[in-house]
Amino acid sequence: MQLAYAPAWIEAATNFPLSLSLPLREEPFGDAISRAFFSNLLQENDQLERVVAREGLDRGDIVGLLAHVGADCSGSVSVLREDHPPIKRPGSLSQDYDALSEEDFADLILRLAQGRPLPEEMRDPSPVAGFRRKISLAALPGDRFGLPKAGSGAPTTHILKIPDPNHRHEARHEAFVTELAEQAGFNVGACVAGEVEGQEVLLITRFDRLVIEDQVYRVHQEDFAQALSLPAELKYERRGREGRRFDAAAIARVLDATDRPALARERFLRLTLFNLLVGNNDNHAKNHALLHIPGQSPVLAPFYDLVPVGMVAGFTDELAFRIGNAHLPHEITAGDLESFCVALGIPTAGARRILASTATELIQVMERLANDFPREMRPLDNLIGEMSGLLNTELGLGLAVRERDAHVVRGGGWNLS
Repeated sequence: MQLAYAPAWIEAATNFPLSLSLPLREEPFGDAISRAFFSNLLQENDQLERVVAREGLDRGDIVGLLAHVGADCSGSVSVLREDHPPIKRPGSLSQDYDALSEEDFADLILRLAQGRPLPEEMRDPSPVAGFRRKISLAALPGDRFGLPKAGSGAPTTHILKIPDPNHRHEARHEAFVTELAEQAGFNVGACVAGEVEGQEVLLITRFDRLVIEDQVYRVHQEDFAQALSLPAELKYERRGREGRRFDAAAIARVLDATDRPALARERFLRLTLFNLLVGNNDNHAKNHALLHIPGQSPVLAPFYDLVPVGMVAGFTDELAFRIGNAHLPHEITAGDLESFCVALGIPTAGARRILASTATELIQVMERLANDFPREMRPLDNLIGEMSGLLNTELGLGLAVRERDAHVVRGGGWNLS
């Protein structure tokens, strides 16, 4: 594979790079860098495997796969044949979409849940990278959903995600933790859980879209794996090697390139502590993203995929990236937390102060919010209590942390009582 920017794009007054890993230049980029960016546009689930089987393609044939699913990738990217005209344009909610009937909508969800292919006329118009079964839709006036009309080039506005069948309440709990994050002051990608034909679903508002009255616009975005030129296989630190892995030093390089690096570092630190409290140790490189807005440096995208996997029996306890030298949450010490802050780029002199103030504020907020958890979320409350106690002790915060039951994960997972 090779990528070269068109001379006209390099010379354009409103140009911007496709990725932090692909800065504007005349020389082409070689296979490793090009492959890392474009492979991250592909799904990681059985929907892509059906394309591989149907078209007789090799799983490593990124170009061949994108020829079939790359017309409307995430953000504003399209992958088209050289002689194909551009197909993406803003959409009109009143004119550019075909509404789905209730029957078609229910059939779509059941097909995704059961792993059956979609009808040809209902092929996903905007495949989204990731492991879970998903489809992109547009929310239309009148509480309806629809698909872009053929040839319209109109964007979708939402992602419909089907939970892991082994953890069928995953949707409602991701929605719960996302709302919890919003109440704690985080900028998050909105989502809501529901049930259709007995199947739980999660409806996610796309953060790479801008809706102004009747018009829908795309916003260019990339995940941290793309920004760091890491293939999806290296989205966890444990799978990489020094200099080529998703670790604190790599995260710092991305944060340094944002519009407000100091603020981005503190926001990422606060999110990391939140993820520790709620057991989201699956916050890998593809679960963080940047938005690219012409004329300015990239900005952190809203936080998303906030799933408390620490409550799921059988899910690894290992962190997506190390905190200092700690691989597991319960191993974390004050020294690890301070080392992580410094690795993110927070000055050593202020690291302990920023860490203590951030942890104190977040623990106090979570203690207040957890008081009102429903019975179903008692296991999450126990986990928050355990991790709050660890941070409180290690950092010497002197906070009053409410006593809970021990956090124990059994086969019952979410249904523990």
